[in-house]
Amino acid sequence: MIRKATLSDVLSIAALEKQTFSEPLSESFLYDEIALNPFAYYVVYEENHEIIGYMGLRAVDEHAEVMNFAVSEAHRNMGVGSAILEHALEYLKKNHVSLLTLEVRKSNKGAQALYEKYGFRKSHIRKEYYINEDAVVYVKEVRK
Repeated sequence: MIRKATLSDVLSIAALEKQTFSEPLSESFLYDEIALNPFAYYVVYEENHEIIGYMGLRAVDEHAEVMNFAVSEAHRNMGVGSAILEHALEYLKKNHVSLLTLEVRKSNKGAQALYEKYGFRKSHIRKEYYINEDAVVYVKEVRK
């Protein structure tokens, strides 16, 4: 089940961040995003009362950016990421967002394949965006 994230999800999201990323978002950052940022929209994918995936977006006017997107390793390649991404794209369409951007590690071929499957296109490279690794910037026009 995909639902909007709540403050009670922060610890679970932070744990998923730590399992997934070498530079995870902190609990305080996640708390501020969910509780205080009017431009933020965070969703979780919950299965059997466990958060197995999530995505955070920031949408300002007609532009949005993915802050972070993670699926637990045990649940990858099972459609969880696709379901979260489809949910996010529908949300953005309903809110009249026309362009979505994100960065992904150059080495993360699995994520890149997912984004390309959904019509994202490579825009450019951000050198050393991550510690010792470039980021590929993807963009997608969100159809209304």
